[in-house]
Amino acid sequence: MTDPTRTSSVDWTDGLGLARVLHGGGPLVALRRDGEAEARLALVDGEAFTDLPALLDAAQGDTAAIEAGTVIKAPDELLLSPVGRPGKIICLGQNYLAHAKESGREGPPHPDLFPKWHTSLTAPYADVALPPESDQIDYESEFAIVIGARARRVAAEDAERVVFGYTVANDVSVRDFQFHCAGRIAGKAWDGLTPVGPVVVPAGQLGGVRPDLALKGILDGEVVQDDRTSSLLYGTPELVAYISTVMTLEPGDLILTGTPAGIGFVREPKLLLRHGSVFEARVEGIGALRNRFVDEKAG
Repeated sequence: MTDPTRTSSVDWTDGLGLARVLHGGGPLVALRRDGEAEARLALVDGEAFTDLPALLDAAQGDTAAIEAGTVIKAPDELLLSPVGRPGKIICLGQNYLAHAKESGREGPPHPDLFPKWHTSLTAPYADVALPPESDQIDYESEFAIVIGARARRVAAEDAERVVFGYTVANDVSVRDFQFHCAGRIAGKAWDGLTPVGPVVVPAGQLGGVRPDLALKGILDGEVVQDDRTSSLLYGTPELVAYISTVMTLEPGDLILTGTPAGIGFVREPKLLLRHGSVFEARVEGIGALRNRFVDEKAG
């Protein structure tokens, strides 16, 4: 769709990022800072977009190609996952050594990959339904990579040309189902159990492809996970190189880089998500997603 209003250049400082906002009955990609109630449409060549993959493809992953358009209302409750239908959602297990050890393992010799699908995604401030099939629902605060350009077999030293930016995710896990199969999928790919957002901030504003950012998970006001993205066993360059060896990376693809130590399932007693639990995942420079968990039957 085309936006006829005059555009302006974008000042990406102070946590400005790309969000997806429910506006006029449908989603639009907009420029927003965490906590602000307004945003401006994100345009490329005067065109507005309903999802991030198409915008990043049009911009060829270049922040300079993105312009600011009309101001729209964008309170927290109107935000959607910043990427609605990524072509791929690739997740990492055991990518912080302390988390691997708390789970009784050592760090993996190669990136430990598993997939999700777009139906897993939900909004950064939505109420999230706890499935009635399990009482072992766990939190996992994560730092996520958003791919900006189509590429295959990218060397680690060239990762900067492929990565657009970063966002926050909560890889909510259904622990009993997770162990039904070796690949974790039964416990990881549940509909609507992966909040993402609130915005995607360009990598250049966050330290490039080797950022050192604080990552926290907060359950009902208590910090339960606390680490830094520099602690990742496989960082952005290594992940881009490894994954692009296996498959073509495309604009809007999401890579969830793994959770730090502090998950609830390995604690004694276990600390799991229940009806009324509020979990916040926060990454320095990006912002926080905050979700209340409710029994599915409770609505």
